[in-house]
Amino acid sequence: MVSSGRAGRVSAGKAFRLYTAWSYQHELDDATVPEIQRTNLGHVVLLLKSLGVNDLLHFDFMDAPPHETLVLALEQLYALGALNNHGELTKLGRKMAEFPVDPMVAKMILASEKSVCRPRLLSFILVMVTVLLILSFHA
Repeated sequence: MVSSGRAGRVSAGKAFRLYTAWSYQHELDDATVPEIQRTNLGHVVLLLKSLGVNDLLHFDFMDAPPHETLVLALEQLYALGALNNHGELTKLGRKMAEFPVDPMVAKMILASEKSVCRPRLLSFILVMVTVLLILSFHA
């Protein structure tokens, strides 16, 4: 939101808002829910595991995510082969942590190494990630 004051200008101007004053007062939340409490934590958990944080359920998050979300992320990483049955990072998990993408996408990229259609698969992944990025900005 731009203030109706000078806002860095040196002369008179106008402030354009993306919503009405009524919408601002009645429809918008006072504060947004922290992202860590509303998104898939697969990549966050994978990154923390790669940094040596083993006890994620008791980790001192600034805004702690729901317990169920952490458990789901751990289960997903186990299913992908990134964690072993003791919850420790596997060699595959360590490689997956190097990619700044969702763990499922990282697993697809690594699995494509042995595929003859790797260029097409990587193109598909690029388009998919781009579309997801665009959609996340409109949500």
